[in-house]
Amino acid sequence: MRRHGYLMERIADPGNLRLAFRKARKGKSGKAEEEKFRRSLDANLLVLREGLLGGQVRVGDYHYFRIFDPKERLICAAPFCERVLHHAVMNVCTPYSRVSRP
Repeated sequence: MRRHGYLMERIADPGNLRLAFRKARKGKSGKAEEEKFRRSLDANLLVLREGLLGGQVRVGDYHYFRIFDPKERLICAAPFCERVLHHAVMNVCTPYSRVSRP
């Protein structure tokens, strides 16, 4: 397997974090959590960037709820800031996961 370097720096790049925010807010526009994050966008992205580069990002504070259509399921929804993080990671890592395998 081939290794790729400097992934964390690329994930924490301000341009990548802005793109991740735009992707994360699709379908969430007008929701309270998205609006709160957007009001202090630069500060929130800076906190996320510093956390990534410092290895101090806290994850896993999910909101759990049940739906019953068409059958009962337990849904685990990540906080909006963590959704931005998910998109930032996938923006950088997806091209490497599509490497053809013999």
